[in-house]
Amino acid sequence: MIRTIVALACVLSSISLSASDEKPPLSHGYSDSTVHDHEIKPHRHKVPLDGVDAGFHQIQLSLIISSKGDVEDAKAVAGGDALKFWPQLQSEVRGWKFIPFEDQGKPVTAEVVEYIDIVPPERLPKNHVTPPTLRPNSKVTITLQRTGCFGNCPSYKVAVSTDGIVFEGEGFVKVPGRHTDPVHPDEVRKLAKAFVAADFYSMDSSYVASVTDLPTYVLAISIDGHEKQVKDYVGSWVGMPADITELEDDVDAFARTDRWIK
Repeated sequence: MIRTIVALACVLSSISLSASDEKPPLSHGYSDSTVHDHEIKPHRHKVPLDGVDAGFHQIQLSLIISSKGDVEDAKAVAGGDALKFWPQLQSEVRGWKFIPFEDQGKPVTAEVVEYIDIVPPERLPKNHVTPPTLRPNSKVTITLQRTGCFGNCPSYKVAVSTDGIVFEGEGFVKVPGRHTDPVHPDEVRKLAKAFVAADFYSMDSSYVASVTDLPTYVLAISIDGHEKQVKDYVGSWVGMPADITELEDDVDAFARTDRWIK
């Protein structure tokens, strides 16, 4: 009887050790938007590198994300010669962090797909333009327009000003038409400081790639009547500074345009 108990104990111990050595099952099938919502900044999808020509250069990544949100493994595939730049990107990709993915409320190891666009080096301003002074009572208006494309790109215009937020939805948005929302003027002035810090007033007036059927973004700011506008038509392909894309996204985030688009 004692031998039986000891033998059974050894078997159970062996099973327990074997189970603890197994890796947790992978969760698959996350949409691009779900993966994006789990990203923790900084997380670049466009990376400027020396030696990259103007045009489309993309690497697709298959990532294994641990239950703690770390990148455990990364594999890359790409067309053309884009894959030759992968060695320069590996350390950055492996340093990405994610909000842990969950299954039934518990963190799990997940396999996700991500993309990186490799773009030419940034074309930084050659001449500095002194921006207007932001005063405690400054009148500020920031606008972002995103046009349609040969597809289902949302087209809309949003204005964020010290008088409030105005959204005008056009095509492929959840709620077309004009919608408004109040906002504290000081918060708008705080957003304007990001434009000043990014040297937005010194940027070129347009960054236009030689390609068709893609959306155009127009970003503009007015501080006490001092205006600056930048046209972005796949500008990253021709060296547009990444700060402009970040400011575009900042305006969307500030106005919470997703509530009218998605």
